[in-house]
Amino acid sequence: MATAPDTEPNDTIDTRSKPPFLRRVRIRGYKSIAFCDVTLEPFTILVGRNASGKSNFLDALAFLRDVVNHGLHEAVRSHGGHDAILCRFSSATTVTIDIEGQIYASSRIPGTWILRSDDLWSVSYGLEIDFSPDRYPRIVGEQVQLLRADGEQTTSYTSKAGKVTWSGDTLTHPISNWANSEKTILGMCFGNGPFTELSSYITSIATYNFNPEAMRRPQKPNPGSFLERDGSNLASVINTSGGVNETPIDRVSRYLNVVTNSAEFTGTSAVGGYETLRFQTRRGDGTVLEFDAASMSDGTLRVLAALVAAFQNIPPYGAPTIVAIEEPETSLHPAAMRALVDALDEATLRTQVLLTTHSAEMLENPTIKPENIRVVQMIDGQTVIAPVDEASIEIVRRNLDTLGGLERQNQLEPDLDDLDRQRHLSQNGQVPKA
Repeated sequence: MATAPDTEPNDTIDTRSKPPFLRRVRIRGYKSIAFCDVTLEPFTILVGRNASGKSNFLDALAFLRDVVNHGLHEAVRSHGGHDAILCRFSSATTVTIDIEGQIYASSRIPGTWILRSDDLWSVSYGLEIDFSPDRYPRIVGEQVQLLRADGEQTTSYTSKAGKVTWSGDTLTHPISNWANSEKTILGMCFGNGPFTELSSYITSIATYNFNPEAMRRPQKPNPGSFLERDGSNLASVINTSGGVNETPIDRVSRYLNVVTNSAEFTGTSAVGGYETLRFQTRRGDGTVLEFDAASMSDGTLRVLAALVAAFQNIPPYGAPTIVAIEEPETSLHPAAMRALVDALDEATLRTQVLLTTHSAEMLENPTIKPENIRVVQMIDGQTVIAPVDEASIEIVRRNLDTLGGLERQNQLEPDLDDLDRQRHLSQNGQVPKA
């Protein structure tokens, strides 16, 4: 486990508190992604040039979250509308997003109403949305399957053509057998054991593209919610997380000191009903100078936001199931990159971490292995995503070059066999046998 220099590991987090939520994501027809079938690790980095479509993968996860949480029409509006969402490089008029993963959830002991808690379930969830130009977007397909780890219990439903078919364990609170074209069945499964937990896991996906200007402005207190996408409620999240458990915020402060090597985060302050961040630095003569967020650099604010995103703990939700951050290296000195990656690696003990980057320096951290990387490229106007190719893996294994060195020379390539597998899967629904 990575820890900040000159600090001791926290004994309460020396084992993974929960398995990584997402193991596989399959997307069809979303923005520049005509099709992808991507596996994820506890710590995954999407590596690719600007405009390769890295952000669209993260945005697809956020779109799925918002459909389940807020309904289809609000999700479509907040993600740019019909024309922005539907892939222009495909003749299809539907968007499908399928995920596979693991969750902890309670389940009913068969033949009783007694609940046992914290069962491990393998889950799959899929959503199909029709974006035909002559009508409003509508949900036309939805499916869930949950299998308890011991194999003794399976529960599922499938929604197609407006009809919902249930199988497996009976729900505690019955749901209509007729689908809603605006709301997901999953989002309406309140109080129904693993269905409710899966909904909570999806709605706890947190995606970030930090805006330093938004973080500089004093903000009205906003307790009880995760960090906003732009980081604007940073002070409130720090106060809420610190009020529950000081350890995560202490880790944030220690890592920030290592990353910046000058600025020390000292907390938050309230001014006229607004909250702001406070920092200090020490001059050579020992004099302490204090600053608020308005005086801090873009890089310092971005790093603080990334650390808080990864270590936040908001009751009653706890940590997000996934923390996905776009280009956390922006405005950060390359020498500080290692400490930031170490911090994000440590955070995977609590949450799954997904990053996008085109920084070779980030990949120089020994924590990052080829299996953590997914290479993203734009080919013929379409985004493709695949693991690192075998040649690159062999080069790194034999110490002939590093992942960062390969990226710096534009030689970090996707696995062509995996891209071929995805192409067959997209066209035929299955991979040909060897």
